[in-house]
Amino acid sequence: MKKKPIINVIEIDGRDARFQSGIERYLSILSSQMPEHIKTTRIIFYWSPEIKDLNIKQNGDEISVYHPTGFPGSVLFEAVIAYIGPKIANMENLIIKSNCLGFEGLAYSLRSRFYAKTVGVLHCLPHRARGSEGKFPSNNAFFNMDHVILVCEHGREFLDGVKNKQPHTVIFNGIDIPKVDLKAKPKDGVFRFLFAHGWGGHKGLERILPAIKKVSETHKIEVIVVGGFSPDDKIFEKIEGLPITKIGLLEKPEDIKKYYEMCDCALFASYSEACSFAGIEAMAYDMPIISSDAAGLVEMFGKGAIIIRSNEKGELDTDEYARQMIRVMETPTLRTKLGILAYARYKERYTAKKMARDTIKLYEDLLRL
Repeated sequence: MKKKPIINVIEIDGRDARFQSGIERYLSILSSQMPEHIKTTRIIFYWSPEIKDLNIKQNGDEISVYHPTGFPGSVLFEAVIAYIGPKIANMENLIIKSNCLGFEGLAYSLRSRFYAKTVGVLHCLPHRARGSEGKFPSNNAFFNMDHVILVCEHGREFLDGVKNKQPHTVIFNGIDIPKVDLKAKPKDGVFRFLFAHGWGGHKGLERILPAIKKVSETHKIEVIVVGGFSPDDKIFEKIEGLPITKIGLLEKPEDIKKYYEMCDCALFASYSEACSFAGIEAMAYDMPIISSDAAGLVEMFGKGAIIIRSNEKGELDTDEYARQMIRVMETPTLRTKLGILAYARYKERYTAKKMARDTIKLYEDLLRL
């Protein structure tokens, strides 16, 4: 068998060092699925108010760039290029991927100095950046990418909105098929809802608190919240007295698995979403799902979720949300049906193998190998 040529991929991402990033999940799963001839190096920018100086370290295949919040991007990029330049000067079949809006400039700078192809990955749907008249922002960060990866079909709307004409491909996020322990659910008469999006304001937990309060008045429930913390910590004051358990950030797969297995239904309330890993996990664990009508979630779940519509002001009907929570609790056949539909949707579109297969094909097509 003919040996495949080496493909070198540099993944760029930037994140607040204090909080979890869904893109980290994407990078880890993708790299674990790559064959031997695809070599991955990460350049990850970490910032927070606690970081006082620029510091670049390398550990294995990751180059970590620690810098204060608001550090000038041009200085950052030049420092990184000086550090990594000698390492990549002789890399063949080089692809540079920007996984974070705001760091595409580094991809462009590297391409201007080394022969490479650039890919921008739109992991989010930044619709909240629209102006007061509902228009998309004028900034077109990926205007000069050789290719753009969208993680959901709805991302095409954003590209059209910012007049991006670059070639693009939809490649859904994916996770490995979990092994589910059906005996893991506690038998204590409590119906448990899982909210796996943490405390970020745009994830919408606050908007469904009235529904949780209403259901808890007549039913024995617990809402388990997992995920990273955010600056929106004032929400903690609003959940006092509600049956909400704060778990926080989970990094180990076995810990994530534990909470999906012990819960009976997954809740989503995002204002905007693209291809949520929490959503994929809920489908992969056969869970019934109740969700807001964020475009990415509606696309993701298809018929495998109960969708609660928002009004023109973006407000969810919390009475309807509560009614559907109770309906799911009281109707075992509905839970089974939703779980089956959700799992079928996951197997069709959101496995790690499919994500890797589609990504490898894009790499080879882009390099014309």
